[in-house]
This record gives sequence, structure tokens and C-alpha cells, in this order.
Amino acid sequence: MSTATILRRLFTTTITLAVPVAFVVACAASAGTPSSPSGSPADGPHPDTMAEPGNCNYFNYYHDESKNPAGASKCATDCDCDGMRSCKAGLCDGEPRPNIDCDSPKHRWNEAWNPQGPGKCSTDCDCDGRRTCVWPPLKQRAGVAAGTCEGVAR
Repeated sequence: MSTATILRRLFTTTITLAVPVAFVVACAASAGTPSSPSGSPADGPHPDTMAEPGNCNYFNYYHDESKNPAGASKCATDCDCDGMRSCKAGLCDGEPRPNIDCDSPKHRWNEAWNPQGPGKCSTDCDCDGRRTCVWPPLKQRAGVAAGTCEGVAR
């Protein structure tokens, strides 16, 4: 066997073994990754809404406070609290979804989380702020499952 063949086999064997070893080492290292107070990885999306960390100040942000690591309604960040509630002195405070008009500029709604799809709606309440839900004309609605949020976004 030539030196080149031996080196090629040695290199192939080393790569073949190195990739699984590197994968196992990476997985073992991530097992101890710190998580946020809500139990999701610190840099990953929130488990309830798939919101990015810190992106939870919306009326349609649903979070089961009873699943918080510290206990029901106990928090470390606003994202540990449901809806528009905020974390004050380690406890969730405020109304989760205060009763305000959907056309109010204070109506903060994340349209990306709508069940119909991002920017899709069934009423004005599915749109952020002063955006409205617009449906195609009645004769063109065949097969249309949702309207579209239109207007100036925040």
C-alpha cells in the first residue's frame, strides 16, 4: 500500500470518527445550557407562543403562569406573565387582556401569531393598533378563509 493510500484512509477514518465525537461533545455541552425563567433556552423562542425572548408585551401573548418554575404567578421577567401583565417584585401584576377597543392605538396584537396566518384576520381585533381587517368583495370570497390586516403598522 502506498503512503498516499495510507494517509487517505487515515484521514477518512479520522473524519468519520471526529464528526460523531464532535456531535456528542456538543450535545453534552448543551445539556447544561442555562434557561430563561420560563424554562425555554435563553436564546430560543418562548415555548407558549414561539415569541423571541423579551417579545411578549401583546394582548395575544398566552402564557400559563401556573407552569412557572418559581410557582404560579411568580416571575423573573414580563414574559413569565400572561398577556399584558408585567413582572413586579417577582409577582405577575395587572390584567392579562384589559378590555379596550380593538381600534385603539393601545391595542398591541402580534399578527404573526394569528391562527389564520401572519397578517390574516377574521375581525379588526386580529390586527395591531389601528389596522383593520379587510375582506375581498363578497363575490370574490369563494375559498377565502380570512381577511387581511391593512393600514399602517407600528
